[in-house]
Amino acid sequence: MARHGECAEVASLKRRIPDLGDVADPVAFADKMRRSGHQVTSSDVAVPGGKAVEVKVPEKGLALLFVTAELCAKKP
Repeated sequence: MARHGECAEVASLKRRIPDLGDVADPVAFADKMRRSGHQVTSSDVAVPGGKAVEVKVPEKGLALLFVTAELCAKKP
């Protein structure tokens, strides 16, 4: 999810992280950031209609909420 609750593709992170590669899920993203030497916290979050994963990378100023495409499609 992007700012203010709108959904965005994971690929949109390439603006902030040009060497992101083909990361497509929160686990791969967190692993990539750790391999790059960044501190990362990750936790499951219950949301209405499913679950999400919050990934924080303070050094990069990132606090991301990864949700499924289906959950974004349900968003009003």
